[in-house]
Amino acid sequence: MVMAAVQDAAGLAADPAVSFVNDVMPVLTKAGCNVGVCHAKAGGGQRGFQLSLLGFEPDEDYEHLVKEARGRRLSPGAPEQSLLLLKGAALIPHGGGMRLDPKSADFAILREWIRQGAIAAKPDEAKIVGFNVQPSRGTVSRNGDQALKAIATYSDGSTRDVTTMALYESNDRAMADVSPHGLVKVHDLAGKVSVMVRYQGRISVFSASVPLGAPVETTPEPKNFIDELVFANLKELGVPPSPLCDDATFLRRVTLDIGGRIPTAAEATAFLTSTAADKRERVIDDLLASPDYADFFANKWTALLKNRRDDASDIVSNFAFHAWVRDGLLANKPYDQFVKELLAATGTVIGNPPVAWYKRVKEPKQQLEDVAQLFLGVRMQCAQCHHHPFERWSQDDYYSLSAFFTQVGRKPSGTRGEDLVFHKRGVATATNIKTGLALKPAALGDAIPDISPDSDPRLNLADWMAGPKNPFFAKSLVNRYWKHFFQRGLIEPEDDIRDSNPPTNPELLAALEKHFVTSGFDLKSLIRVITQSRAYQLSATPNQHNGVDVQNYSRYYPRRLQAEVLLDAVDQLTGSQTDFANLPPGTRAVALPDNSYNGSSPFLRVFGRPEGESVCECERVQSSSLAQSLHLINAADVKAKLAQPNGRAERLAKEERPAEEKVRELYLAAFSRDPRAEELKVAVDYLTEARTDAAGNTIEPQRAARENFQDLLWALINTKEFLFNH
Repeated sequence: MVMAAVQDAAGLAADPAVSFVNDVMPVLTKAGCNVGVCHAKAGGGQRGFQLSLLGFEPDEDYEHLVKEARGRRLSPGAPEQSLLLLKGAALIPHGGGMRLDPKSADFAILREWIRQGAIAAKPDEAKIVGFNVQPSRGTVSRNGDQALKAIATYSDGSTRDVTTMALYESNDRAMADVSPHGLVKVHDLAGKVSVMVRYQGRISVFSASVPLGAPVETTPEPKNFIDELVFANLKELGVPPSPLCDDATFLRRVTLDIGGRIPTAAEATAFLTSTAADKRERVIDDLLASPDYADFFANKWTALLKNRRDDASDIVSNFAFHAWVRDGLLANKPYDQFVKELLAATGTVIGNPPVAWYKRVKEPKQQLEDVAQLFLGVRMQCAQCHHHPFERWSQDDYYSLSAFFTQVGRKPSGTRGEDLVFHKRGVATATNIKTGLALKPAALGDAIPDISPDSDPRLNLADWMAGPKNPFFAKSLVNRYWKHFFQRGLIEPEDDIRDSNPPTNPELLAALEKHFVTSGFDLKSLIRVITQSRAYQLSATPNQHNGVDVQNYSRYYPRRLQAEVLLDAVDQLTGSQTDFANLPPGTRAVALPDNSYNGSSPFLRVFGRPEGESVCECERVQSSSLAQSLHLINAADVKAKLAQPNGRAERLAKEERPAEEKVRELYLAAFSRDPRAEELKVAVDYLTEARTDAAGNTIEPQRAARENFQDLLWALINTKEFLFNH
């Protein structure tokens, strides 16, 4: 092959024939000519010249280069005068700037190919069959470097060092950068970082451990396999974990994470005074058995499953679908059964509520994309138009997956706005819009036995998803739930599982996946093993070494309360109630069935409750904003909750109890802990202080007490300790 024959930057040996696929295409890809913002841009490329994305379609690229535009891009008689070279080297004006150095080996390869007659790929030409990066794993010290070598293997048994022709990309540039020639430069952050290496449609990954090197002398006593694997990783990296959190912090944390609410003052008192050795395990079990758990996680799943209300006729299906999800969670329906009932749903919403999903997601393309991203953690959208740039999925994979849904039929039912969903008998196929080929159902690299015209293909898909060979189904769920409890997934984003995006702790992810499958896809068992772990129960307070750690779980990562949880928390603390249309009084915000209540609640809207437009959890806004701060400080609805008749401020003002007891109740209700001595003194001094009006007149004591308690509640609500789960 010609790469080995490059003598210098001035030219090539005369003997070897330059291969269009194996020599020319890698040069164009390395130069960035066929990226999405250049000549692989959708809709015709750039300036009338189009290439396939990253060279996935070399036959088409040959046509564009050699035969299109009357062949004016190449000049075999005078190769140096070819537009391909003149523009690529910016010897004449080129919108993309200089992509090739005229003195480089890459320039010489293109020139020699043109001189040899710009020959297309030959039928017997060796084809790439394997690609790997060396080393694939390693340990690199902080501020150190690691040289990578990329090796391609071909069908004739030969190998080639393609290090200079491969493309490199770090998955975390804050941790490491990589040069165009494969030199990884690690920065000062400790942890795990990966470099994706791409060549001719093949991908390999280098994974590096970057140790901090601090002594990890002790770790909490492991509770289960999670702790063993988390702490082993921390020891390898030299990142000491924070100590275990106290009881008050744990109670508030786990109640928020499982039940979507803050503990009551009575619950906090009972937990803090309990001397039972297993009281943490007991509170986890109590929460999992409670309706609060079902409400909170139904809120999570119905948003991801797009249970939104577009018009008034949706109310029946939205309520029925939400109830079906909630009841399944409360009864601990196995996850594989939940997914199977959803995917293979037929009938009407009244008779079979999961049919409602097909009301929102109507087209096979939508259905396959949502199913792949939500239940498999695979983003297939790119593969509709071209080979996935970061994965092995092709257009055939995309349309073969969509074929499972092509036999879904629908017709009007007796209920206005509701369809009857049914399986249309016939052979399930989907047509690749590019090749025109009719493709049978196939499941992401796994062959599916022929499906009879009388069988519903969706059942085959559901069986494959929960089958032992599926590398995505259980992994996707445990990674999603891990992120729910730890704020960051083992794979991030949580719904982007691919070879080029490896987990930060592969052994832990594999162990969680095994536990979930072995348990029979038991969601409560998964939550139990996560929340019982010492890793989950670590303090959020960093030590002198782990303050910058954001991926290895050496401490708990605080996060803001989501919109519904925060609204419920404000209601619970103030003793007020938010009423929602068509729902019983006292319905919590986390129990709302759909997105329609966002418009009527300024609080939910400002704090980012999702509209159910996407299967991505990124639709939920978790970041802070000025609007949120202003809303908590002086919004009318917050003021009304503080001044609620028969609310907490009113009740405490009337009660004949010592001020110290009342302050303690407030702190237990807000933070699940007793006030510290300084906090208690400041609060009591404020509560017992006389108040005067604008004219300087003393305010009537009962009114003053009520306003003092309102002020204290307002101050507690606006603390980070209240606004965050920590």
